[in-house]
Amino acid sequence: MAYATSADLYRLALRQAALGGISSADQSAALEAASQVADSYLQARYKLPLVGWGDDLRRAVAIIAAYDLLAGRGFAPEGADEHVRLRYEDALRWLRDVSLGVVTPVGVVDASPTTPNEGLHAVSDPRRW
Repeated sequence: MAYATSADLYRLALRQAALGGISSADQSAALEAASQVADSYLQARYKLPLVGWGDDLRRAVAIIAAYDLLAGRGFAPEGADEHVRLRYEDALRWLRDVSLGVVTPVGVVDASPTTPNEGLHAVSDPRRW
């Protein structure tokens, strides 16, 4: 499961022209992999899988995927493209802060039961006297 789509990739991370020549299958694979990176941080604080999340998590995943896609194609992280690397590092730092409880992402709903006793029931033997 990916926390972001190709449309989110263009909306929140890079202009669509920057990913010209990269197939939608490769974009989807990068978004899946970036979502797994996010899960490695989120699992410290939330019961996975998440059932709801906001644009802040979508953005982090899209930025990580964009960085991975551009790194695979080749770009100059120390030159004019340095902001791509910096955004990637910021996204990872944000995920770390989420895992530590420093920040709380918007709209996250995890797989925890909605009521404390949901799914639990008690069974006892019939009365004996």
